[in-house]
Amino acid sequence: MKKLNTINADTQQIIPHAPLVRRGGDLLPQGLHLLAGAPKIGKSRLAL
Repeated sequence: MKKLNTINADTQQIIPHAPLVRRGGDLLPQGLHLLAGAPKIGKSRLAL
């Protein structure tokens, strides 16, 4: 099994990242997922 590589927040901040691609004007970044619904219908279980 491969060892999990971890980084801390300081390292994460200095890593260059590609700019976000926005869809729908400046409202949502591409790749964002939203899971919404009424209470107690299994959103947390679905997200797992």
